[in-house]
Amino acid sequence: MINSMLENQNAPTITFFYTDNCERQALEPIANEAKIRGIEVLFSTNSKELAQIGVYCEHACTPNADFSVILLHDLAQRHDIWPNFWHYEPWSKFDIGCIPGQSWVERWQNQADFPMARPRLGMFDLGWPKADLVFKDRSRFAQEAQKLRETLGLKYEKSVLYAPSWENHGKQDDFVQAFKDLPVNVLLKQAPWSNSYPQVLENIRQMNELHQGCAENVHIIDVEVSIMYCLSLADVLVSDESSVLTEALLLDVPGVAVTDWLIPDTIPPRPASVPYDYVTKTTKAEMRQVVQAILAEPEVSRTKTRFDRDYQFSHLGESSIRVMDNIVAGYRGQALPYSPVVAQVDIDRLHYQRAEQLIAANEMAAGVNILLDLLKAETVCWEAYNDLGDLSFKDGNVEDAIFLLQKAIAISPQPSVPLCNLTEIYCATNQQDKALATLAQLGRHTLTSEHAISSIRACMMALMSA
Repeated sequence: MINSMLENQNAPTITFFYTDNCERQALEPIANEAKIRGIEVLFSTNSKELAQIGVYCEHACTPNADFSVILLHDLAQRHDIWPNFWHYEPWSKFDIGCIPGQSWVERWQNQADFPMARPRLGMFDLGWPKADLVFKDRSRFAQEAQKLRETLGLKYEKSVLYAPSWENHGKQDDFVQAFKDLPVNVLLKQAPWSNSYPQVLENIRQMNELHQGCAENVHIIDVEVSIMYCLSLADVLVSDESSVLTEALLLDVPGVAVTDWLIPDTIPPRPASVPYDYVTKTTKAEMRQVVQAILAEPEVSRTKTRFDRDYQFSHLGESSIRVMDNIVAGYRGQALPYSPVVAQVDIDRLHYQRAEQLIAANEMAAGVNILLDLLKAETVCWEAYNDLGDLSFKDGNVEDAIFLLQKAIAISPQPSVPLCNLTEIYCATNQQDKALATLAQLGRHTLTSEHAISSIRACMMALMSA
């Protein structure tokens, strides 16, 4: 652990920015670690507020801090656009980006060629801070979980937990009616929604009023209680599409997603989206039967959840320490103790550069084979497609050349080079209309002004020549 900042009398303050209590819970383990180090901590709901060190986890925000850190606010964040998360989330505006494990590492590696995916100092696999509540002090966590069990007065050995993303269309009542007559504890845990969502809060109020005291095995849990403690009591989790389905893996709890429960963030409401292969999908009609089958074979589910957990989460119990170590070093301008994740495009580009060297040394076959291997691996290194397109055209394979250059254009953040090459091919093959179209497209992309001008000039000369 890096030493406390207190050795510097002008130690900075860290401000943690959040928009609701779910985000605050995601940040609190890091804040607690900062306090242990003697660093002053503030919480703010105004992300535009100036900060010395700012830690953020909201959607598409812009930091206003001397040094900034960005992390996820939940593990299903923008799962509707996976893996293209960083096409819409501008993490390049931050100094450090934090992701929770191998699954997100691979998601980032395959999108890291996109400009908004690159924080200034890099992307770091530092674990999921919320998991520290469970793994940093297992004995203390177990004690707090037992207190919750006793407070609720749970009667049965097994428990089924309901924790949705949204409460709407009577989903909680569907759940209660399905399980209240079984010898299980029926646990109801809603998220701590902010006042910005009055209809969701009203739906929760109505459902809790309906189910308060409806059966001796039905228990309503305070929304401010950490979901981790709730999961520690559960044998099965039932949800719609919530990220809790992923967090459940931390406690070896199998998740069940009811895919015909509606999500009201669109008009009309849409079915739940569940792009997680570690979650059992079912319908309202089959929910009871599926959950009973899981309860009947707990060891089978536990073995699978442990494997899935290790793919989703890294550095269990150490995440906040690692995040703070990198924050302290980064703010001081020192070398960071934990290395950034290497983007797949950077790995591939090293192979591409080796291919270039071989081709330049007249070892054409060896170089081309490396390029072909990159294409087989569906690389996002656009240069490989561009060079193979150029080579294909020189060999007289016009159709292949056009296909490869179009692919290079599609995946390149700044496709001036492949656009220029494609325009010249269209000119050389008397496809002037297509040449003019790609020339116009070239004019909208600039690596630098000088490069753009020279590329456009070359294409215009090719057009005039044709």
